[in-house]
Amino acid sequence: MDEAATAGIPVDNYPAQPKRKRVLLKSSLLAIVVVLAYFMWQCESGMKAGARLSDDAVRHFHSLIDSAAYGDIVGESDDAFQSSANHDEIIKFLAGVHSKLGLSRGSTRTNIFVNASTNGTFIKVTYQSTFEQGNAVEAFTWRKAGGGLKLVRYDVNSNAFLTR
Repeated sequence: MDEAATAGIPVDNYPAQPKRKRVLLKSSLLAIVVVLAYFMWQCESGMKAGARLSDDAVRHFHSLIDSAAYGDIVGESDDAFQSSANHDEIIKFLAGVHSKLGLSRGSTRTNIFVNASTNGTFIKVTYQSTFEQGNAVEAFTWRKAGGGLKLVRYDVNSNAFLTR
């Protein structure tokens, strides 16, 4: 450095910046990235587990509706589903869906949304389903209970309801 540029400024009073701050900043950023990656991995694995549980629950739901075991569907469902309407009205609704659509031929998951809150873990899943009498879009809302899922809400839309 030029002696004139540093003239009048005592160099001894201004120590060089320690390299520790840079190391600490880099370490902190690395820790944040690792923690965020871990949480993203956890979210993905939760979505996969929710999808797998939902696929199994939908197959079970379809097997019960195909065998006209509507009372079993209601009995295995969440309290919120059971209290959504009168028991007989729920049975009548499920029987009507079965009579209009016929037997289930298969389902493909098209969307999944997982919401974990203090009220529990809810999984809302939409399926494009094929039945004897036509196609339908089914939306299931499940509450995670123990190692399985309990039905909270069931919505179904199909052109078969308009034509039959």
